Amino acid sequence: MIANSMASLGANVHGIAPEDYKDVPLPEDYEIVELLSNVIAVEYADVAPDGKSLMRNGIILPNQVVDHRAWRVARVTLVGPACKQVKVGDVVIFPGDRGLQSIQKNGKMLVFLSEERIFGICKPISEGRAEVVDSKKKKKK
Repeated sequence: MIANSMASLGANVHGIAPEDYKDVPLPEDYEIVELLSNVIAVEYADVAPDGKSLMRNGIILPNQVVDHRAWRVARVTLVGPACKQVKVGDVVIFPGDRGLQSIQKNGKMLVFLSEERIFGICKPISEGRAEVVDSKKKKKK
């Protein structure tokens, strides 16, 4: 019974449901200059030129056909002091149903999430593939 009630909370964290803040603008008369703890702020990097659709493999996917759980790619704009792996400028990948979304003054979407919600740091394939190193295959000297 307790497990079922916990599951029904879904992404509701600390009483904050992400869908309650979706597309809510940030105050225009204040600028966020520092984040606390392990919170990071990101701007989506996978948005089509129209600013609303998702871009995948050169194809524009309208929001209506994209599942809210789709993987998202974003550039880190601010990090809290407790962040250990992510830094400003990194491009990260995370599930699209994570984080609190808000609209910035410039119209771009800003997403706040904790560093634990990030699954990895990535880069476009055109910048070269990351080489996977298997520690068992290292040459012995």
